[in-house]
Amino acid sequence: MPSTIAASESRAPLEDVLAHLPVSSLADYRKGQIIYSPKQPSKSFYLVVAGKVEISQTAKDGSEVLVDIIGPEELFGESAFHDVPRDSEQARAHENSRVMTWATSEIEDLVTKRPRLAVALLQILAQRNAELTRRIESLAVDTIERRLARSLIRFSERLGTPEEDGSVRMLPLTHGLLSRYVGTSREIISHYMNRFRRQGYLNYSRSSIQLYRDALRASIVDGTTN
Repeated sequence: MPSTIAASESRAPLEDVLAHLPVSSLADYRKGQIIYSPKQPSKSFYLVVAGKVEISQTAKDGSEVLVDIIGPEELFGESAFHDVPRDSEQARAHENSRVMTWATSEIEDLVTKRPRLAVALLQILAQRNAELTRRIESLAVDTIERRLARSLIRFSERLGTPEEDGSVRMLPLTHGLLSRYVGTSREIISHYMNRFRRQGYLNYSRSSIQLYRDALRASIVDGTTN
């Protein structure tokens, strides 16, 4: 599984979780179709084979917070292993998607037989906890503009395709979706996306976002975003 956290040279390579999981049943979901939710509970663990899946949480005020977008060869549904129910989590197909599923009981049985699978799953959880910690820190100290820039960079690293001119092209992310991820309004996201476009950091359309990631990252590192 692709890592979103760069490992140092002194660190052991991440365990490949897919090498320890058997082939299982496949399911297809149309864009917008619910995979699981509090009203459609599931005790399964999932792998995205094709397409992309949105994971979201419902806040106490009823608003929906985007937790992540899961791409091909990435796993989701680890909350099924928690003792508490998925009382606020929802998974929905971001586009037409195909996923592979395992019952949590099957994974629990496999872990006892394949210790390296347990290591790989723990590494995934550690990565996601680290990313959540970074997002919480960003909410506390970063401006909305900088949070948006960091979010675009992260999505491009995981879901983008490099272009010959040094840019990265990725799936179209609506301003509404970005607002749910960054934690602000759609109007404010539109304001900063237009600013980034005027500054030459990106181009976007209904079909894709073309991001000049290095330039946007340099602006964050240099502190030029406000």
